[in-house]
Amino acid sequence: MSDHQEALRVYQSIQEYCETYNIPEENLLDILEDQKVLPMIRGKATEYIGAAVLRQALDPRDWSVDKLNLNAQPGKYDEDISITYRRTGKRLKAEMKNAVRGGFKMHTKINPSPHFKVKCHKSRSNMKKIATTNDRYLVGDFDVLLCNVSNAIFRGKSLDRGLPLIENDKSIDWLKSYYGVKTDDELRRNTYDDWRVCLPVVIAEENGAIPRAPTVFMSGDSNWFCLDRLASSLRTLINGK
Repeated sequence: MSDHQEALRVYQSIQEYCETYNIPEENLLDILEDQKVLPMIRGKATEYIGAAVLRQALDPRDWSVDKLNLNAQPGKYDEDISITYRRTGKRLKAEMKNAVRGGFKMHTKINPSPHFKVKCHKSRSNMKKIATTNDRYLVGDFDVLLCNVSNAIFRGKSLDRGLPLIENDKSIDWLKSYYGVKTDDELRRNTYDDWRVCLPVVIAEENGAIPRAPTVFMSGDSNWFCLDRLASSLRTLINGK
């Protein structure tokens, strides 16, 4: 299929989508960039990107990765991605989450080294019940948790078009040095590709609940690791099932 034919196919699909859901075609981009809509789209996109990342990181001779689209049921975990170990047929559940928007910090009183936080709670939150497990995941809801750094470097509560970076020159300079890049675009791309992984059982609290916003240290984190350790960690989980 030529590039022209592919572009035509995509445009026709967009037309059909707008007709099906009664969306004015000329307003589609405005709707997609609405501040209430965009976070949901980016969250869903993270699931698809994460599935692709898992397929690339895991040997297809050993692992099968499936992106699931299940209808959420009250009181039940809405599974994102299924990972099956082909040699035994045993299955693991993977959850993809974005970092907290604008959450990158060089240091705080509690965390003295560069870090960010992950938005790891259910979308239907009730802040009056923040001390309970009302909106929190529990150990056993999923087996492995993945995120990438990108959202942490984007300015929070910004009405600017696109994804402007955080307004902290020292933080941006440190991040560029960390990734060995010079431009903002290079920094964005590197954070998109910088995936961190953890096993929920490692970060869970005593009540078995996963923190609403666990901290990830940019270097030397004993709880979070990079994709090069993913396969061995999954095999450990499989052996324990």
